Amino acid sequence: MSDHPQVLVCVTMLRPEEHMLLEALRSAGLDAKPATALQVAPVLNRDVPAPRAVLLRNLSHQELAGMCQRFAHAGIRTVNSPAAVTLCLAKDLQAVTFARAGISHPVTRLAFSVDQAHAQIEHLGGDAVVKPVSGSWGRGIVRIRDDEQFDAWAGARDSLDAGARAFPVLVQQYVPKPGYNERVHVIGDTAVVAYRQISEGFRTNTRLGGRVEPVEVSPRSRDLCARIVECLGPGVYGIDLAESVQTGELFVLEVNSSPDFARSSKVHGVDVAGLVARYVKKLVDDDAVAGPPPLAITEAAACPAA
Repeated sequence: MSDHPQVLVCVTMLRPEEHMLLEALRSAGLDAKPATALQVAPVLNRDVPAPRAVLLRNLSHQELAGMCQRFAHAGIRTVNSPAAVTLCLAKDLQAVTFARAGISHPVTRLAFSVDQAHAQIEHLGGDAVVKPVSGSWGRGIVRIRDDEQFDAWAGARDSLDAGARAFPVLVQQYVPKPGYNERVHVIGDTAVVAYRQISEGFRTNTRLGGRVEPVEVSPRSRDLCARIVECLGPGVYGIDLAESVQTGELFVLEVNSSPDFARSSKVHGVDVAGLVARYVKKLVDDDAVAGPPPLAITEAAACPAA
């Protein structure tokens, strides 16, 4: 491997997913190298030749957003695109975008204060999920069904965030699920694998102990994922879906830009890392022939209105 790789895998730390991706990229014939934020300075300072692409795998949302924008301004292709990363990192922007596009998503209200949060919970019938606009692995998400639970949430929040800097929050329609979410991995514009994340609680993330059960990608799931790709553009996504046991409606809960896959791949058997590597190789090969496309740095995701 050279000191000037074709593909940089930008990381906070090397986890099993990143080791798998690096191995897959090299098996696909690409010279690939991991790099932390500290290690990309020579690239951004133009002291060394730029890579053909950067696969973004940063854990910190702030770090991910910053590195994505820096590479984009340097004219380096990122996977995913800056517009897609921006949308994936902000649940409030996802809610606004999906509502505008008519994509099935739980009714979601923004609240910029504790009083607004209470009012929005009442607006949704007194049973709602409150979640931060940014975060992963189910952190900070609570279901509130009465004033006692709301007071406990508001009191804890005030003790941790007296200056209310962590607002806005999302107040979201509670979807009564059949004990699981469905995670669909999309690579490029194709839904490649789906599985249930099963849990006794309403939070089903595998990081919180949820079990994995492989399922076929249903026509409904495939159609919803295709509409997400229409909004964000092709890329590497983990799309979380949930079906209401009351109405049967299938909702998009959220879209993740750097999805975990090491644990689930052991169960469903699909080589997610290999598929990502082949997708990145196709982008690099296409750019070598046609040149990289113009990079949309600050544009919103091009999601058509309903």
